[in-house]
Amino acid sequence: MRNILLLTALLAGFSQAAEYDAHTPDGMGADGGGFKDIFSRINAPAPIPQEQDFQFPTIATLQAWAPIQFYQEMKSNSYKIALDSLSLGKDQVVRYVVAVGPKSGGNQNIIFEGIDCKTNQYRTYGWGNSKQEWTKNSKVTWKLIQKNQHNAWQASLADSFCRVGEPWPIETIRKDFKADKQSGDCPACRNK
Repeated sequence: MRNILLLTALLAGFSQAAEYDAHTPDGMGADGGGFKDIFSRINAPAPIPQEQDFQFPTIATLQAWAPIQFYQEMKSNSYKIALDSLSLGKDQVVRYVVAVGPKSGGNQNIIFEGIDCKTNQYRTYGWGNSKQEWTKNSKVTWKLIQKNQHNAWQASLADSFCRVGEPWPIETIRKDFKADKQSGDCPACRNK
């Protein structure tokens, strides 16, 4: 019943906003926007984060691995983050290395990625090869982070890295991965 009331109130608000737009010149509200403008902004692609220079971590020196916990219907792989790879650039992008491999053991894929908390996007910088060197990604492609997707670890990491559009300090992030987590726990809930 509560959901029906909320939906009704939301629809009434949209109806009033549409009526307001219809009675203003060119559908423009007092602020130069309007109902039509709101929908165009909602559907607009996220801005591309402006990055500054950064260093690729040395794969062979990564030693502090922690599991990444997230829900995935059919999860046959294990996911780990190298806590000693975590960095926060002046551009406010959190960069990290992830290892993805079968739960039964064997070869792992090593991936260097970054998350921009402001735009809720991630990108892949490169992949580790058998010589423990990086094969760099030639495309600068930022992708929107979405939960419950095939590669859902980015959404889980964004939950641990970000607080309302900005990143937590790196030490807070590291502590969160080292601590015993409880259901519903979050970095903001912990003593720093």
